[in-house]
Order: sequence, then C-alpha cells, then structure tokens
Amino acid sequence: MTSYESVAKAELLYYQGNVNARMGRFQDALYLYDQAIAVDGNKPMYYNNRAGTLKRLGRLQDAIKQYEEIIQKFPDYGKAFLSIGSTSIETGDYQGAISSYRRFLSAYEKGQFTFNPIVGGVNHSVYGDDLLETALLTSINYLSEEQQRLALQAFQEAHN
Repeated sequence: MTSYESVAKAELLYYQGNVNARMGRFQDALYLYDQAIAVDGNKPMYYNNRAGTLKRLGRLQDAIKQYEEIIQKFPDYGKAFLSIGSTSIETGDYQGAISSYRRFLSAYEKGQFTFNPIVGGVNHSVYGDDLLETALLTSINYLSEEQQRLALQAFQEAHN
C-alpha cells in the first residue's frame, strides 16, 4: 500500500468511527479509531476521538491515559490538557483539573497549541470571545451545568 493509500484508508476509518460515535455505537467507533491509528498513527485527532469515545463508554481513567499519551506523542496538541481537565471534573478530581488547566495554559503561552473546535465537545457551535475561551468552552460543553461551573472555577484558579 502506498503512503497515499494508507493515509486515505486511515482517514476513511477515522470518519467511519466518527459516524459510529454520532450514532451512539461507541464500541464500533473505538474499533474503527484503533484501526485508523494502526494504519496511520501520526494524527492526534485519531487519538483524541478515541479518548472521547472511551469517555462515552464510561472508561474515564482510560481516557485520561489516552490524553496523556497524546501529549507525549504530540507535544503541540495542548488541547489534550483541556480534555484531561474536563475528564478530571467528571471523575470528581478538582485538583487534577486545576493541574491540567495549568499545564494547558503553559502550553498555550509557549505556542504549543493546536485547536480545532470541531473536535471538542458535543455542541460544535460554542464560541467564546477569543481562541482561549472558545477552546475551554468547547472542551466542557457536554458536562452538566454543575460540572461546567466547577470546570470554569478550576480554570480560573489555574489562571491566577
């Protein structure tokens, strides 16, 4: 298989994973993301969507591990810190969320930040006044109102 063919195959698997995730077929989506990563392990969004799918399956600690792997493999994908923060809120680890948001802010200030609002959250139409606010809002928009409040509070605490 040529390089172009493998990239195209990985993209197809990734998009099929996305379709399955949108349909609530998370086990199938996870399998497809795994296949896309096996074909082309150079796309952080493949791993990111895999982690998001783990969250939807209730495997929050596995998702956090996946986000940490993203950070190791793709240091410029600072958005993964936001995902760790929101997932930490889901697990009740408020201090972990603050720590993750601090790591995110440090990466953001160093320019180590790739962000695609389509990848984050459930409601893809959430936008803030700037890139930083938009990134945060899209990373928490699927949380309950109380969890969103806690995430915003943790982010503010990390920012100070």
